[in-house]
Amino acid sequence: MASREDSNYSRDMKTKFFRQPFRWLLLPAVVALFAAGCATHEQHSFNKDFNQSLPTAPNYYIEGVDATHFKVIATQGSPAQGADRIIYVKQAATAVAASEAKHRGWSAWDLNYISDSDRGWMREVIAEVSRKNAVEKSTDDH
Repeated sequence: MASREDSNYSRDMKTKFFRQPFRWLLLPAVVALFAAGCATHEQHSFNKDFNQSLPTAPNYYIEGVDATHFKVIATQGSPAQGADRIIYVKQAATAVAASEAKHRGWSAWDLNYISDSDRGWMREVIAEVSRKNAVEKSTDDH
């Protein structure tokens, strides 16, 4: 005859068996979550990097870098009202694009705003910068 303690033991073992797989699935889920967080771009402070004091405190990062183009993503860093907020974010994106193009040694480039979105209090501008005359012409025509 089975005692009451044996019955509880059996029930407890079944419960632990079903809980155990979830414990093993939790660790990979947490690792995947942190890895995804690390894949985001590090935003830089425009005001700090360019010694400016724009009231929207724009942040930016550069992505899609190759030999002939890159993108500048500029976002509003602090809340502000009115139409000036988009002007400040675009001003930051333009300055970052010019600085990066100069850093790459490009003598001419095109700047195209490909996205401008309003996310509540935050504006985001995405600008694509393409190098003009990727093959620089030689001044020696002999």
